[in-house]
Amino acid sequence: MSRKENKQGILGWLKIRGYSIEKLMYVAQRISGVGIIVFLLSHILNVGLIYATTGILWEPPGLIGKSVLIILGIIVVFHTFNGIRLVLAEYGFIVGKPERAVYPYKMTSLSGAQRLALYLVLAAFIVLLYFWIMVALNLLGW
Repeated sequence: MSRKENKQGILGWLKIRGYSIEKLMYVAQRISGVGIIVFLLSHILNVGLIYATTGILWEPPGLIGKSVLIILGIIVVFHTFNGIRLVLAEYGFIVGKPERAVYPYKMTSLSGAQRLALYLVLAAFIVLLYFWIMVALNLLGW
């Protein structure tokens, strides 16, 4: 493939119009992974700089710090559950038997156990999101 054919690059990930929920989960997995890496790097630098300049190793987070931790918790929970689903699919635990391709072609990648796993991941994420929001509201004092 030449460079002229791949004009979208990384922005091609974000083209989700007309795609299935599997594509949306793929994009969300990538974005959440990048978000977790950015947080970890900024957290290490921030804590290192604070300790190097003030000598204080830990200070209770304020409102903004708590909000960031709440959002990070939501991202980590989603990334974990979706990652488990992807690993199960990659190793073939939730992949059905291959079928002969017959015209008109139908997408069989998201059928049977894979569809069930996708719905279980979404349901578990929604349930844990509810509990995480309750904990977050308690932390924020609401």
